[in-house]
Amino acid sequence: MDKNNTEKFLELYRQLEKTGRENYFPKVPEGAPIINRLSTIPVLREFKEDIEYCRVVRNFLVHTPRVRDISPVVPSDDMVNVLERCVQRIKSPVKAMHYAVRRENMYTVGLKDKISDVSTYMNEKGFTHAPVFDGDRLVGVFSDNAIYSYICDKRSISINENTLLNEIKEYLDINNHSNEYFAFAHAGANIYEISNLFSIDVKSMKKLAVVFFTPNGKRDGHILGMMTPYSILRDAPEYTS
Repeated sequence: MDKNNTEKFLELYRQLEKTGRENYFPKVPEGAPIINRLSTIPVLREFKEDIEYCRVVRNFLVHTPRVRDISPVVPSDDMVNVLERCVQRIKSPVKAMHYAVRRENMYTVGLKDKISDVSTYMNEKGFTHAPVFDGDRLVGVFSDNAIYSYICDKRSISINENTLLNEIKEYLDINNHSNEYFAFAHAGANIYEISNLFSIDVKSMKKLAVVFFTPNGKRDGHILGMMTPYSILRDAPEYTS
């Protein structure tokens, strides 16, 4: 264990406080505790227990006198590494768009497409959701949930190989999916913020199926990309909790 770990540890702790205050809690007065707040943000949530342990060790080092210029305890390499990772994350968190499917690579469909063709292609490729566009405007999402809602409502199946998506247009609307919902996020959102969104809405008991990214984070913005929970599990597993 490196004897210099004590100085490294204390310096990294100061950086974590300083950068965290500047980037996440600028309104918190200088000198007010900030570490407990930082441990709750999505970027650092997985390190919450480690950060609390570091806080205790830091306070012990700062408030306990040294004997012959020797620290009463020396932080481990693992503790130093944890703080290094935390500082790096709040300085430059990974953008969600890095893992999202960008608009030019998205499988999209139109209202004049046949349900049979779309379903066959999605089944072959393993796709669960297909955004439906009318020109450049997102008008809905095709998924099993849309078909399920259609059948439950109509109490019959009147879909054949020539039926167009336009025939079930009202069930494609993103507000009309019975067991799932869709969110819109700013293209600059980080992966930690987005991964935190994928959970069951306890009020409606719906699950978030897709996050769409736009320049303004709103539905009326130009769609730049999309992400499903499988995107995070497959491509960015280190960012899931």
